[in-house]
Amino acid sequence: MRRFRFVLLGAAVAAPATAQSLQLSALAQSEIGYATNPFLAAGVTRGTILASTSIAPRLFYQTSRSTTAVQGRYSRETYFNDFGHSDSATIGLVRTDQLSQYLVSTLTANFDTSDRATISDPSQIVTDPLNVGRRTRSLMGSYQLQWQASARDQLSYGAQATHVSYGHKATAGLGGVPSSYSQYGVNAGYNHSLDARTSVGAQVTLSAVKSRLYPDSRTIQPALTAKRQLTAVWEIDGHVGVVFSHIEGPFAKSTTSLGIGVNLCGEYPQTQICLKFNRDTQPSGYGPLRTSSSMVGSITHKLDEHSRISVNGEFLRNSSSSFSTIGAQPLRNTKLLRGLAEYDRDITQRVSAGVGGQYQWRSLSGYPDARAYTGTVHVKAKLGRI
Repeated sequence: MRRFRFVLLGAAVAAPATAQSLQLSALAQSEIGYATNPFLAAGVTRGTILASTSIAPRLFYQTSRSTTAVQGRYSRETYFNDFGHSDSATIGLVRTDQLSQYLVSTLTANFDTSDRATISDPSQIVTDPLNVGRRTRSLMGSYQLQWQASARDQLSYGAQATHVSYGHKATAGLGGVPSSYSQYGVNAGYNHSLDARTSVGAQVTLSAVKSRLYPDSRTIQPALTAKRQLTAVWEIDGHVGVVFSHIEGPFAKSTTSLGIGVNLCGEYPQTQICLKFNRDTQPSGYGPLRTSSSMVGSITHKLDEHSRISVNGEFLRNSSSSFSTIGAQPLRNTKLLRGLAEYDRDITQRVSAGVGGQYQWRSLSGYPDARAYTGTVHVKAKLGRI
């Protein structure tokens, strides 16, 4: 089960905080550029001029015992040369309450709808290569409790639910008809601090997937966890465990696989670096459970007081030993490679501008590879309190 992640990019419009610590902001960004194959379709090489605009409001409220953040984003990309347009919208809620001296609760919720492809938030990790350029909607909610049992020991309990569905355009191509599905899960964890720089623990997640067209499934994922502050700059954390999966139906089968995740991050005065690797079992709208492996890297460097660059890369591979479509080519392997780079410079204290580029490659078993290139010029503005 993926954890809720929500990142906003752009420029901020901030209102002064009230005595109740209420803050309202909005982020905006405009881009113009050129893209080839904006929907990352196989066999398409034509290019088009594009224009993109986004707005991202945020409401933050804090009391002595709770914090509430409501964040949203809407963006629209308009293409020429008969490509039409694409858009995305998302809204998310994060609510944290200090229920007692030792007990904290966190409620998260997120709704997302998107058919974006070549213009995207570099911090938003793609979860399925088949969803790129398709209308995909997801609704997610989770509730987590954390109990500080002692100065060194912490326990956590939680529950999550996710529903994914697809737009009407998803009925054509790429090997079949995607199916909406729902995933439900519960989790429990224990963490123990060995010293000020090291902690170890264990966690277990149980989840079930209900699909409209494909066989239902369930998984149990026990794992050991560890976190270590290597130096004043570098930190590493990760987990390793076993994934027990069972797919129901007339061709029911059970499998056992390795689940592993490693995050290595360093923060220098002018540079932030993160490298992440993850391998686990994920549900899919294009068939039963699949093994998903991803590698993600990001570098942000401040060139001087007014300018910065960022580079992000991602490689994702999904594989399945089962047929992933109905009556069509079995999509046993799907791959996605994506690279993004951006340069941004402050023109004034409130306005910045820059350039960006992106490359994407997608490979689906049984289909031609697809490639896309994008180059843009952007403007960001900061209004209100900075």
